[in-house]
Amino acid sequence: MALQHLRDRGGFNGDRIESCAMPTVYASGSDWLKVVVEKSDLAQGNLGGTRIRETTFAHTGLRKARLRGARLERVEFYFCDLNEVDAGQLIARRMKVHGCEAMNAVFSGAQISVTRFEDTKLYRARFDGATIVRTVFLDSRLGAASLEKANFSGARLVDVSLRGANLMGANFSNAFLVGVDLRDAALEGADFTSATAIGCQFPASFSL
Repeated sequence: MALQHLRDRGGFNGDRIESCAMPTVYASGSDWLKVVVEKSDLAQGNLGGTRIRETTFAHTGLRKARLRGARLERVEFYFCDLNEVDAGQLIARRMKVHGCEAMNAVFSGAQISVTRFEDTKLYRARFDGATIVRTVFLDSRLGAASLEKANFSGARLVDVSLRGANLMGANFSNAFLVGVDLRDAALEGADFTSATAIGCQFPASFSL
């Protein structure tokens, strides 16, 4: 029924999708407004270019899903599998990602603003070439956000909190950082080659 609804209306509006198995669903270019998706499987689905607003995904599988070029506003992800998701060129504003796994996720070239990544594993996540503004990375369970070996090369970070984050082995080469809080962050092995930092806060023992 959900798939038929998607085909007939080109998206969802005010709908609730619960316990639906829709792996590899093709929803590219569709429009989602005020939707709740819970306990569903959208793994490897194609949501490229999708417009998603005021929508909540909870306990939903999006492993290897394609969100490339999607536009998200006021979208929340709770306890979702976002591992290896392709969110390159994503445009996201007022997004919240809580309690998820997003290891090896790709946000290359994305535009992310006013966003919170909470209690989310981002091991080897790629933010290369992304623009990230007024965004917070934190993890109350681990005591610090998990961003080990994340790739921020060539990214622009403005007013971003990475305080206490595990950034061991992370790549910030050629990145442009303005007002970034890196106090108490673990930066062992992190690469800041040719990076520019303006008004940033680093651990006391760290020198750029």
